[in-house]
Amino acid sequence: GICLRYCNNYEDARDVMQDGFIKVFSKINTFKGESSLQTWMSKIFVHTSLNYFRKAHIKYDHVDINEVQIDGDLQKDDEHSAKYSWDQKTVLKAIQGLPDIYRVIINMYAIDGMSHQDISKQLNISEGTSKSRLSRARTMLKEVLSVK
Repeated sequence: GICLRYCNNYEDARDVMQDGFIKVFSKINTFKGESSLQTWMSKIFVHTSLNYFRKAHIKYDHVDINEVQIDGDLQKDDEHSAKYSWDQKTVLKAIQGLPDIYRVIINMYAIDGMSHQDISKQLNISEGTSKSRLSRARTMLKEVLSVK
């Protein structure tokens, strides 16, 4: 699931997953047990996915403003949750449909819980760029999921 969130397609996700498992098995002796095995493995898969993203040289400085309409933010409250609910496949498909620069940011921030400071270090961008891209990603998801 982690690899699918970061990759454009199933085949790339399988390649990243295989690389992640190789890292897990080769570094299992470094697992200290300070967190759960699942948490430790998840971090490896996130970092492997990010390395794949960087190695693919997918760097965009801009997206055509006509493609993105910035007009709001997804709200997280009980009324919103009751009004709109989607299954995991629908949300995953919507996230995978985002341009790479937005998909990676929303995965890192909203799903993997990274701070904008961590994201900026990992992707070598400013914190402001990270925040801007997150806002645009949320707006695009809002449009795709037809949230009014």
